[in-house]
Amino acid sequence: MKLVVNCNRLYVAVGLAVLGVVVIAPSFAVWQGAILPAPVVCTVDLERVFNDIKSRSKAEADLEKDLSVFETQADALRKEAERLSQDSEALIPGTAKYDQAEKQLREVVLNYGAMVEFIQFKLDSRRAEARRELFAQIIAAAAEYAQANGIDVVVTNDSKLDIQAGTDIQIVQQLALRRIVYANDAFDRTDELIAWMNAP
Repeated sequence: MKLVVNCNRLYVAVGLAVLGVVVIAPSFAVWQGAILPAPVVCTVDLERVFNDIKSRSKAEADLEKDLSVFETQADALRKEAERLSQDSEALIPGTAKYDQAEKQLREVVLNYGAMVEFIQFKLDSRRAEARRELFAQIIAAAAEYAQANGIDVVVTNDSKLDIQAGTDIQIVQQLALRRIVYANDAFDRTDELIAWMNAP
């Protein structure tokens, strides 16, 4: 009977040992697999990239070309308003000609104001769209540059941006938006990314 008990204890011990190997071995393998090499990180000054890429200059040139037609029309309305104003000064107030000239002047001034507002609206709208498209290009180019150069993470370095003067709430908002407190310049790849994007 004692021998049977000892055998049972032996079976239990061996079983626990085998179970331990079965449980621990995969866990160790998972743990080993979870240890990744240190990521390669670089920083870029996003504002400088945006300002120095060639595609921004092209976008601005296209915008000026599109708006030049409206600006020409606005300039013509302004000159017409100036002419009508001079004409009305030479007329006698209260006469039919004077009233007609004043009516025309008001219409031209209203049209000129509407055209100026339209141009400003188009300008703001097109600039916003161009900025969105340029930032999309920068993000795509940064990904391509990183993959081509063995970089795992590209971070926007906003640590050098000045905190603008303002109310306490505005200062807190600026600080809350900061992503980087300090970054070693040795990891900056701004110039390289700009050159990558400007390459023919």
